[in-house]
Amino acid sequence: MDNQNRRVQLGKGWQRKLILDATDQVGSLKKLGVEIRVPYSTIKEYARENFLLPESLFNKITKLSKIKTETLKIYYLPKNWGQIVGGKRGMATLQKLYSKKIIEWRKIAIRNSQLKNTKKIKTSFLDEKFAEFIGVYLGDGTMTKYFIKISGDFRVDFPYFLYLKGLIKDVFDLNSSITKDKRYNTIYLTIFSKSLCDLFNKKFGLKSGNKIRNKSKIPGKILENKELAIACLRGLMDTDGSVSRRGRGGSQFCIQFTSHNKELLEQVNEIGKELKIFTFHDKTGTGTNKWKNIIEYFRVVGSSNLRHIVRFNERLKGNTIYQKEVKEYYEKDLYKNINLPFRISGLVV
Repeated sequence: MDNQNRRVQLGKGWQRKLILDATDQVGSLKKLGVEIRVPYSTIKEYARENFLLPESLFNKITKLSKIKTETLKIYYLPKNWGQIVGGKRGMATLQKLYSKKIIEWRKIAIRNSQLKNTKKIKTSFLDEKFAEFIGVYLGDGTMTKYFIKISGDFRVDFPYFLYLKGLIKDVFDLNSSITKDKRYNTIYLTIFSKSLCDLFNKKFGLKSGNKIRNKSKIPGKILENKELAIACLRGLMDTDGSVSRRGRGGSQFCIQFTSHNKELLEQVNEIGKELKIFTFHDKTGTGTNKWKNIIEYFRVVGSSNLRHIVRFNERLKGNTIYQKEVKEYYEKDLYKNINLPFRISGLVV
C-alpha cells in the first residue's frame, strides 16, 4: 500500500480522544488547528469523527498527545479508499468497518432522492434577515448541493437554534430540523432544500464544500448596503464570534470574531472598523476589548444568540460570568421574553 497520505482508521471514539488529548496539551482546539496547520472548521470535523485523519496529521497529533500509539488499534486505508470500496471486496470491508454508518448513509441517499420535488423557497429578496442568515452560514455552516447545515454547542445554543429555525421559516418558508449529538456536545440545524443551495451558489457565489478552500466570503451585494452588512456581521459573530471575559478574574471583556479564512476575516474587520467598533486585528481574529466599543456593538449590531446577550448584559450589571454558567439565566423572565435580534436600546435591566 502506498504510504503517501494514507487514512488512519481507529476504534470508535479514539480519534476524538486523541484530538482532545492533544487539545489539552496546547490549550484549545483552535490552537491545535494552528499548531498542525489545519483550519478550525476542519479540525472540528476530525474531532467529530466525520472524516478519517490523513496519516501525516495523525503523526503530528500523536506527537502532541500523551496517548501511546502502541495502545491503539490502527487500520491504514489508502488515500482513495472511498473509491476502492465501490468494488465487491471494498464494499465488504466497508460493511465490516461501518455497518452502522451504512444505514445512516442509505437514509441520506433516500432523502436526497426525494429532493427532486423539493419545495420552492418563498423569496430570494435580500433583506436584513436573509443577510443575517448568510452570516450564520459563513460563520459555522456547511453546504452541499442539497442541504445547508449549521452547527453549534448543544449545551448553550439550543435557544439560538430555535430562533434560527423561526428565521428560516419566516424568510424562506422552509422547515428545518434540529438534532443533537451529545457525544460531541454538538447541535445541528439542517435545511434540505436544493433550491436554497442553488440560490446561495448562483446569486451569491457561495460554493458547496469547504468554505476556507473555496474562499467563501460576504457577497458584494451585502457589503454595498450598510444595514445588510450589519445584519450579516451579527450572524457571523453569533456563530464564530465570542463575547467573553479576559484577564485575571475577568477584569477585561472582549468581543472577537475568529476565522482562518483570510478574506472573510478582512471583510469582517473592515465592517467593524467602518462602524468604529473594532480596535484590533490579527491573523485569526478581529474585535475589541474596549468596553465603550462593546456597548456600541450591542447598540448598533446587537445579537440573536442568547449566550452572547446574557454574558454582555450580566457584565453590564456588574456580574462577570463564564460561558458554562449562561444556561441557568435562560429561564429568567428578563431573557426568556427578550425580543430578537437584541440591541441595547431595548434592554431591560
